[in-house]
Amino acid sequence: MMLLFDETGLKIKTNEEFRRIVEKKKKIMGMFCLLGAITVLADAIAATAGLLESDSYLCGLFLGLGCGLIGAGLLKLLQLKKISSNEELLKKERLKYTDERNRAITSKAILMTTLVILLLSYLAMLIGAFYSRTVFYCFWFVLIGFFFLYAIFFRHYNRKM
Repeated sequence: MMLLFDETGLKIKTNEEFRRIVEKKKKIMGMFCLLGAITVLADAIAATAGLLESDSYLCGLFLGLGCGLIGAGLLKLLQLKKISSNEELLKKERLKYTDERNRAITSKAILMTTLVILLLSYLAMLIGAFYSRTVFYCFWFVLIGFFFLYAIFFRHYNRKM
C-alpha cells in the first residue's frame, strides 16, 4: 500500500531518503484524517439542518466513511511513526519499498484496477442512460475526466522523466 502514492521509487538508497518519503506519507495520512473529519462534520450539519434524516441510510453511510477514514488514517500514522523512529524497521521497510518485484506487482494491480473501473463506469453509463440522465452524465464526466487527466499527467511525466 505504501507504493500507491509513490513517485521516486528505486532511487532511494539510504534510510534518510526513505525517512523523507515516510514523512510525506504521514502528511497524506493526515489529509485522510482531515477528509474524514470533514465528512463527519458535513454529515452532522446535514442531519441537524434537515438535509438528511438522522436515521437515514446516507447519514449512516457518510458517518461510517468519515470514521473509517479517520481510523485508517490514524492507524497508518501510528505505523509510519513507528517505522520512522526505529532504524532497523526503517531499513526493512525501505528494502521492501524499493524491491522491484513489489513495484511490478503494484504497477500491474493499479493497471488492472484502472481497466476494471473504466469498464464498470462505461457499463454503468450505458445502463444508466436508460433510467436516468443524471446517472449517465455522472459516469460520462467521470470517463471524460479520467482521460483528460491521463493526457495531462502523461505529458507532465513525459517531460519530467
